[in-house]
Amino acid sequence: MSHKTVPPLHVLRGILRHLNTKCPSSSPAAKTSSSNNNPNHNIPLRSYVMNQYKSSKSVSPEQGTHLRKLAYDYQSLVKAISERGRLYELDGGAESKLTPKEMSRRAAAKTGLAMPDLSDREHFG
Repeated sequence: MSHKTVPPLHVLRGILRHLNTKCPSSSPAAKTSSSNNNPNHNIPLRSYVMNQYKSSKSVSPEQGTHLRKLAYDYQSLVKAISERGRLYELDGGAESKLTPKEMSRRAAAKTGLAMPDLSDREHFG
């Protein structure tokens, strides 16, 4: 997919969804009673994104294309970084979570081999 095939509203929604889930200080639920009833007190990034989207309606077509591409690239970057973090968590720490025997068994299984039964130790000296 490219920035030309994704509607700008979908990109905006994706960015706002990221801000609501990954940046709790920018979500509307993060408003506290200490905000003095100012709805934008704890959500400056969300407000900035919304203002950019609203103001992009009055720009030239060339600049509009540039802004749409920029927003699409940002959304793609955010998705890629979150996926990388998820994969890193899955991969990281295997040495501390798994025993050496289990790591060997999994490595052998990836290559299509089976680990020998090590419970019968009399054959191993």
